[in-house]
Amino acid sequence: MKKLLLCILVSASLIACTSKETKTEGEDPNMDLYRENAKVVDAAFKAYSKKDLKEFATYQADSIKIHSAQFGGKDMNKAEFLDRSANIFKLINNINVKVTLLPGVDEVTLKPDGSVRAYVIWSADYVNNAPASDLKSYFSLKLDKDHKIYDHDEYFDVSGWYQVVAAAPSK
Repeated sequence: MKKLLLCILVSASLIACTSKETKTEGEDPNMDLYRENAKVVDAAFKAYSKKDLKEFATYQADSIKIHSAQFGGKDMNKAEFLDRSANIFKLINNINVKVTLLPGVDEVTLKPDGSVRAYVIWSADYVNNAPASDLKSYFSLKLDKDHKIYDHDEYFDVSGWYQVVAAAPSK
């Protein structure tokens, strides 16, 4: 009887310690691609919030196209995007981001395609003592086979942000 009880306990322990497959049956295989790409996007936002452009650049493909939210803004390349970010960093400190990532979908099939959608709420301290405010934004990010962002669409109120930054006198 003791041996039977011991066997049952050992079996139960082995079953409990066995890792379970996180993929559900019938799940779209592009969800695995999305999960890998989402890790890259999350790391990119974290690097940006630390003002670490060197690390941030590692998540961007050299051929990246950034489609600016600015009215009349032209598409940017990687160098222009990093330059814009460096200029923004001169205006803000203590960047905080709250990021919600969701899978992007194919426009025709509406099934996951491996891309990443990011809903982001930014907050920061302005170097000119402008009043604190949150900036809500949306990004649609496509990544290549090397998990580098090659297409970056952004949506947020750029002009409103500029008005806040320009509103208060400098320190």
